[in-house]
Amino acid sequence: MKISKFIASAAAVLTALSSLACSPAFAEDALSVETELSDGAFVYKVVDGSYTIVKCTATIVTQVPGIRNGVAITAIGDGAFAGCTAISELDLPDSIKSIGDNAFMGCTSLSKLILPERLEHIGEFAFMGCSSLTELELPDTLTEIPKFAFSRCDHLTEIKLPDSIKTIGESAFYECTSLEKFRIPAELKEIKPYAFQEWYSIQDIDASANDSFTVENGLLMDAKKSIIYRGLASIEGDLYIPDGVTTIRTSAFSGCARIQNLFLPDSLTSIEGYAFSFCPNLKNIDFSEGLANIGESAFAYDQSVTNISIPTTVSTIGDSAFAFNISATGLILPEGIDSIGSKAFIGCSELKRISVPKSVSTVGDDAFGKTYEGDSIVDMDDFEMSVYSGSAAQKYAKSSKVKYTVVDRNIKNMAFIVIVVGALSAAVVFAVVLMARGRKSPDRAAKKAKKKAEQQAAEESYEKIIDENKK
Repeated sequence: MKISKFIASAAAVLTALSSLACSPAFAEDALSVETELSDGAFVYKVVDGSYTIVKCTATIVTQVPGIRNGVAITAIGDGAFAGCTAISELDLPDSIKSIGDNAFMGCTSLSKLILPERLEHIGEFAFMGCSSLTELELPDTLTEIPKFAFSRCDHLTEIKLPDSIKTIGESAFYECTSLEKFRIPAELKEIKPYAFQEWYSIQDIDASANDSFTVENGLLMDAKKSIIYRGLASIEGDLYIPDGVTTIRTSAFSGCARIQNLFLPDSLTSIEGYAFSFCPNLKNIDFSEGLANIGESAFAYDQSVTNISIPTTVSTIGDSAFAFNISATGLILPEGIDSIGSKAFIGCSELKRISVPKSVSTVGDDAFGKTYEGDSIVDMDDFEMSVYSGSAAQKYAKSSKVKYTVVDRNIKNMAFIVIVVGALSAAVVFAVVLMARGRKSPDRAAKKAKKKAEQQAAEESYEKIIDENKK
């Protein structure tokens, strides 16, 4: 009996092998990595024994096949559907395990997408600019969202990520301006820079399933509450960054249009790139001592900020850090700053006079006294710098053809670098009003009172120096 079964099984195998031998096209397609074919809708190429779609040639298509000529289709190649603007919905078969870089970039009409249940990889920029997508659910076979994967999907209101996601890549959800709610996956460990930039509509972030992150008072933070990754767009009025926070990550509050007054704790050491960019109603920034770094475009396009008073502990001001703060009339740069990045204060059209301390060793291109006229960078009218002889600021002024005067005095006696007397007075009034609100603890109130005294002393020092220079 057993022998009969064995013979029957062997016969079946021989029959199968014979059928394969009679199908030379299948054998060739399955074994040759150079084989390509087209069915009028897609171009396929054999890679590692299965088909990859390398190009979509149809104008409109709604479904991708799972098999061709007996060979499974397991991948969407790099750029295969890029720029296919007529596709509005697409169903990908469960045989697909990989979606390549730029695969669906710029599919601006794609509003409905069903992803494979076995998908293991999504490439960089894969769905960038799919501006008609409103909702999307990713399978639990994925572990990473790569950089720019869903950037500029500006109609996406909700995306459901599986708990298996461990890393969200750089700018993964950049300019998802309509995203309203976001759930942190249970296994997420890393959020890379700019992942959540320009979330203008975010109303709810849920981190309850994850032990590495927490949400408190509208702030997504690490479990130790020392790093802020993102704030809700609904935050309005006064924003007090909690004591203990050391780092505000890239784009954490970008596009938070309702924040008016910002208070930073002494524990804070770093404000990363674009952290408070595009906050159009932010008027006052209460910097605290201890801050060391202000990142690239950290406060760019904050059009209502009137006074910028940098703490003495700051050593680096990044590129475009305060670009286009068009209402800023006063700037205080303390001795101790080492580097001022390119275009740091470009477009600050009301900032007419600044002084740069001797400690500054690097001043980037177009940092001061410049603005844009169309696509061209031009000189600002009535702008003047006070610099030290032989300093980096003087070299910048000469090379940039910016008007300047040389003042070889000890900047520490001035207690500031740039100042407008009226601007300082406004800052003092602002501090008094804030204390009157009773919103601060006794320690914070004491610090504000001390700061007020320092500002008054600075004003008196400024007037004395002005008088001396007139003699």
